[in-house]
Amino acid sequence: MSSIAQVLNLIHLAKGSATASQVPGTNLEVLSIRKPQEFMLQNSLWLLVLEGELIIDLPFGDFRVLKNGDSLHLPKQITIKLQPVKDTSVLWQS
Repeated sequence: MSSIAQVLNLIHLAKGSATASQVPGTNLEVLSIRKPQEFMLQNSLWLLVLEGELIIDLPFGDFRVLKNGDSLHLPKQITIKLQPVKDTSVLWQS
């Protein structure tokens, strides 16, 4: 019996829930961000923008603007604020 891999649309998975959704078979999560959200990072975070545009406010007045395909690694023990420019979907691993 042969096994055929199933296609998984990460953006659709992200938009299907109001909270982060686990990507099956991985330690990754997807999230659709529609309004500003603040996080205290207990662990380091790797983040990839799947669609949209995201402003990440960092400590000490620093910030980054990420667009489709951009990624960022953030250290642990910092507070960040994610502000979508428009509806944004992200993939992350913490």
